Amino acid sequence: MGFLFASQSDVTLIVIKEPTENDENKTKTALFHVDRAKLIESSAYFRTMFSSRWERAGKYNPTLRGDTIKSMEVILGSIHGFDPEPESVSVTDVWYTMRACNKYLLDPKKLVGWFTRWIQWIDQEDTTIWEDLDFNRQLLFPCYFFDHANAFQQISKRLVYDNPGYITELAPRDSPLFEPMHMPAIAMRKSTSLVSLRPKNSNSQKEQLRAARGRLRTILQRSLFEDVNVTIDYAYCACAAHTIFSYMRELHRIGVRPLDGDIHKNGVRDILNRLKGFNEEKTLNGQSSVQRYTGCSHSWKFVVEHSRKQVEGYFDGLCLDCMHNNPDENSEYWSLDTIRYVYGKDCRISHGQPTWYFSFMGHRDRNPSRMQS
Repeated sequence: MGFLFASQSDVTLIVIKEPTENDENKTKTALFHVDRAKLIESSAYFRTMFSSRWERAGKYNPTLRGDTIKSMEVILGSIHGFDPEPESVSVTDVWYTMRACNKYLLDPKKLVGWFTRWIQWIDQEDTTIWEDLDFNRQLLFPCYFFDHANAFQQISKRLVYDNPGYITELAPRDSPLFEPMHMPAIAMRKSTSLVSLRPKNSNSQKEQLRAARGRLRTILQRSLFEDVNVTIDYAYCACAAHTIFSYMRELHRIGVRPLDGDIHKNGVRDILNRLKGFNEEKTLNGQSSVQRYTGCSHSWKFVVEHSRKQVEGYFDGLCLDCMHNNPDENSEYWSLDTIRYVYGKDCRISHGQPTWYFSFMGHRDRNPSRMQS
């Protein structure tokens, strides 16, 4: 198998893929005809390789082991301005490509164009694949690694809203081991089931994705029962007890049972979809809401819809630009009198205050007001 990436090739890289069960235990070899100057310009690893005494002695065609042929096709092709067909690249290939970037000291920014085109092909080929939460978990770190702000935003939002359990990354089953192969520890909890080494400080950092989902659940529960508290505090009419009971029973009917922690056992999106089935007619007992006394004349349908829309539009996903721009204790970030009208002003994606807040990857105890207290 051979790849010609330079018409005036002056070096041939010999890539040997070791046998695996997936390849029926067969060793595979590929020859990459490349431009030495472009390799040296792109990678400190190759710069060192081609300045060795063996290279200076004459024609030198290095043999590379421990890589997949597809991952080397991606990185060497990107260096020379060639992209493999996107349909030929799997998620596992993407993980091997990240490993190769680390191994050969190649700046991931040089592959941003390739990764962007690969994501675009995924979108065009099968949009339903994004409904698979495992697929999203497998691409969360690659989107971070290759700095794809839009895909990272959508994936992180999807995991916060749709995932009912712990939010974790997921490496493909046949992916390689390499360091680092994780999101920053502060962004999320690492799963012990991943085929990787768990960072030592993963338990010491706040878990921003899980914190964002917890905030959504808190807002939902508070919004659904704020008017219930008002009724209990101020309504003394005979219909008050039935009003609250019928509202709670209708929530139970559609599967939203906050008293037994149901809101915290299911995905946020699942709860929001259940709320669409709320039927106010079942709460009226033959009366309209305007016929009730002031203290319990709520339109429960309005309460439910307001709660649903408030939560649905609250979180836009994590922002890579905000994640990378962490302030120190002297930053104007901490200025209490700073009014921010647009939180994503200098970001590649548009977002609101919650995304800005949860994308902060620094230590909140560096806030001067907290340090002085």
